[in-house]
Amino acid sequence: MSEFNRPENAYTQSGVSLNAYITKVFTIMGIGVALTAAIAFIGYSSMLNGGFLANLVLGTPWVSLVILLAELGIAVGMGAGLTKFNTTTLYIMFFVYSALTGVTFSVLPFAYGLGTFGTAFLFAAVLFISCAIIGHTTSVDLTQFSGLLFGALISLVIVSAVSLFIPSLRGSLIFGYAGLIIFLGLTAFDMQKIKQYYYVQDDRIQGNLAVYSAFQLYLDFINILMYILRILGSSKSRN
Repeated sequence: MSEFNRPENAYTQSGVSLNAYITKVFTIMGIGVALTAAIAFIGYSSMLNGGFLANLVLGTPWVSLVILLAELGIAVGMGAGLTKFNTTTLYIMFFVYSALTGVTFSVLPFAYGLGTFGTAFLFAAVLFISCAIIGHTTSVDLTQFSGLLFGALISLVIVSAVSLFIPSLRGSLIFGYAGLIIFLGLTAFDMQKIKQYYYVQDDRIQGNLAVYSAFQLYLDFINILMYILRILGSSKSRN
């Protein structure tokens, strides 16, 4: 019996039901999103008032690069240390990543407008929840589309890198919609993977996978938000 047709009230040796495990994953993810939002709000307020964070982020351009490299290092480290680190270490890495993202997000209301940012967040939340529900309830094994999804993701990364040197590509709505569709698909895919992780018969690894699943869903949500902002920002600039 595979994870796609097991009853949802089935239990592993941990004694936790699948629904309880999914609730745990979303709780961890929610804390990460809340932390990002709180740090972003503090940073935004600081920038409005010309506080310390404003001078740090706006006055020292290299800080953004350091944050980006730190986030990349954490993401790679979490994946590489999934079976080596203890669960507490993964929690710390995830929440540090969330806080760093909050720092970078503090400048977005200035770039897109506070109203546009709020609208994008609501759209992102609705789309994310819808795709998460699809991933949880569908009986279709989405792993058969993993090659297509990750191939599309790699292509998007390459095109995004090329667009840095070709100004005409930067504001293209095509890439905005393509990125949005890819991460909506990844949300459903990552949601379904939680079921696979749940049936891992090792309590420690299962706990680590819960944090890692939350991290993956967090990244899906953040990227959905960013691509919606890109779409709304491009549409606004054309009007």
